[in-house]
Amino acid sequence: MPLSRSSSVLVRRLAVSVVPPLVCAAVVLWVFLSVRDRLPGRIASHIGPGGNADGFSGQGSFLGVAWGVLLGDGVLFGALVYFTRPGNGGQRVLAVIGGAVAVLTGWLATAVLLANTGVHDASSVTLPGAQAALAFGAAALYAAVGWAACGKDEGADSDSGPSADASRLALGDSEIAGWSRVAGSRVLPLTGVLVFASGVVVGVAAGWLSALSLLLIGAAMTLLTGVRETADRRGLTVTPSTVPWPRINVPLQRIAEAGHRPVKPLRDFGGWGYRVRSGASGVVLRSGDAISVRLTTGSEFVVTVDDAATAAALLNTLADRERRTSAGG
Repeated sequence: MPLSRSSSVLVRRLAVSVVPPLVCAAVVLWVFLSVRDRLPGRIASHIGPGGNADGFSGQGSFLGVAWGVLLGDGVLFGALVYFTRPGNGGQRVLAVIGGAVAVLTGWLATAVLLANTGVHDASSVTLPGAQAALAFGAAALYAAVGWAACGKDEGADSDSGPSADASRLALGDSEIAGWSRVAGSRVLPLTGVLVFASGVVVGVAAGWLSALSLLLIGAAMTLLTGVRETADRRGLTVTPSTVPWPRINVPLQRIAEAGHRPVKPLRDFGGWGYRVRSGASGVVLRSGDAISVRLTTGSEFVVTVDDAATAAALLNTLADRERRTSAGG
């Protein structure tokens, strides 16, 4: 039985994300077995910015880490592609990123193995900067080919945008009202702790400068995963619950209609946090109900939060009042 178009697109995108990690893992293993007798017992496993070795490991450790990264890349991005909803652009991007990262990793791992071949002292190993340029070039070339192989999205799904019953909150012309809630995530803090812990491990093993990006990202993910969402005369405002910045504000003048709908981060937006996809953006911290604002531009802005229906009704009332005021002025 022939596959439907949607199934065919999914198969192609899974192939784009999963095949490169498998192929690169096989190539790394083949190269390792081919040159193992000519490798030093302790090989240079990390090359610093100057092209000189600054990190070392045993042969088995190097192969294990390289395989772990490549196969982990395939499992992670394969799962993300499979569970992300097609038609919103996110699935295609995830597939390309997964494949390109595998090409980059496989190229560099192979180059490091070849650089260690025939060397007696691993500390003398060097790797020209051209190898890094070639690795990034190969990843970029694969990304372009993979993007075309993924096929085009047919457009946003029909369930995006506010729910059909865009209700209003009873509010007199002279009355002032506001709504505010704090929403958080269970996934992002745990991920942040894991990233921060990885940074500590990298810092101890290879130096704190190498670990700086992991430490900063991990700390930010751990501390900035709760947001305060406010609906009032300024529109819809989203800020971190612990600090006043960064701030996202959708003014009443940009709100065509507000509603609420269920959102699944991975399926609808390809992940958690501040997300952007074709025709929609928003702050997605958990699964469940979300404020869904249809903007005057036709795009959608969503924020996951409890009691989203009340916030949407208030925004509709305040937006109606703003339009009447502007028309009367």
